[in-house]
Amino acid sequence: MDSRITIGDKLDLKKIEKRLSADPDREPAIYVSQVLDETDAGDILVAMPISEGKVIPLSVDEEFDATFYTKSGLLSCRTIVSGRYKKGALFLLALEQQTELKKMQRREYFRLNCRMPITYRVLDGDEAYNLKHGLPMTTTIDEDSWKNGIMIDLSGGGIRFVSAFKEEHDMMLQVRFDIVNNNEAQVVYAFATLLRSEKSPNNPSIYDQRIKFFKMDRNLREAIIRFIFETQRKNRSKETGME
Repeated sequence: MDSRITIGDKLDLKKIEKRLSADPDREPAIYVSQVLDETDAGDILVAMPISEGKVIPLSVDEEFDATFYTKSGLLSCRTIVSGRYKKGALFLLALEQQTELKKMQRREYFRLNCRMPITYRVLDGDEAYNLKHGLPMTTTIDEDSWKNGIMIDLSGGGIRFVSAFKEEHDMMLQVRFDIVNNNEAQVVYAFATLLRSEKSPNNPSIYDQRIKFFKMDRNLREAIIRFIFETQRKNRSKETGME
């Protein structure tokens, strides 16, 4: 077992469907598990997944894309079920690595569906110019300039949210919202470019806003990504009874 994976790490198992009759438009099943030990052969011993209080007996030779939530970050590899065991009341699964363990790529595109409050303000001409050209932002911010919205989804690259205001394409915004990592709350302030502002098809009194983060600090982006994956993991754990 790779030294970056430790006992207690959570993992997701995404089924690799090989049947010719499989529906290509159907999302593959994702199971939540936890690393428990290492086998004598060096395979990863994990808990058999549980869904709605019932054990999901995955079969030997089934293949999965495994994502491990480790102290080194999100790591992934292709795995195959090499064995199934029962120890007392525990049902166990042995996973053999089929590919090299790699850090997750293109993480900024993983998107969290959510409903979270967000506030934003439109930058004036001088602010937008200074931001784009790397000049100091000296404007005093008026608290009344912030507008309210509801975040619909969040990624490391941007946000989709709704608000009561029609905004102009390509405008520069500053957004403000809360995240929690390791039980510590953080208020995120970020600049962004408005990609789209359209009337919501479900409610013509509100506007669907899509923004892309602009010159975001790497550490802040990493904090957002950690929040996304931790929230996704907790949501799946609650659904499957693993938490």
